[in-house]
Amino acid sequence: MLVYTGKRILLALLVAVTVSFISFMILNLSGDPAIALAGADATPEEIKFVREQYGLDRPLLIQYIEWAGRAIQGNFGDSPYFNQPVKDIIGDRIGVTLILGSCAFLFAVCLAIPLGVIAAIRPNTWIDRTALTISVFGQAMPNFFFGLILIIVFGVMLRWLPISGSGSWRHFIMPGPSLWGTMALPP
Repeated sequence: MLVYTGKRILLALLVAVTVSFISFMILNLSGDPAIALAGADATPEEIKFVREQYGLDRPLLIQYIEWAGRAIQGNFGDSPYFNQPVKDIIGDRIGVTLILGSCAFLFAVCLAIPLGVIAAIRPNTWIDRTALTISVFGQAMPNFFFGLILIIVFGVMLRWLPISGSGSWRHFIMPGPSLWGTMALPP
């Protein structure tokens, strides 16, 4: 069991490094960050200054290694777009993120367990097929599309729920089901 756990942890670390590397490279190769930070009307001298100030004049691999080293230590640096520490930006939003994730998880569990039990009790019946269809639908439907459908139906047409914000429990009713597909348990 210890070997299995070790392999899973190693695999998770490799996935995290790979995803962070690819994301870092795509972010930096999709356009010149120095021009984006300096502004479209910036002079070449201003762009050069921004490159030097943020270390964007060094090779991408070196930039990634330095960024990853700081991130591992918990130092995410300052956001040049918001002009504040990234740690503060994450801290401001982590509470709502945890509530949203908990709502999605709770919805997924409250749906998956009864469906799984009913499907197990009645194998190869229309109930089993319906549970399978709901499970496949939840995993296959893109979250953003299902979320838009929920917004249009329950927020715009019926006006039952708010379409944005996080001020009350009503704000978390639509996002929970729209994210359940990412947490849906396989049949």
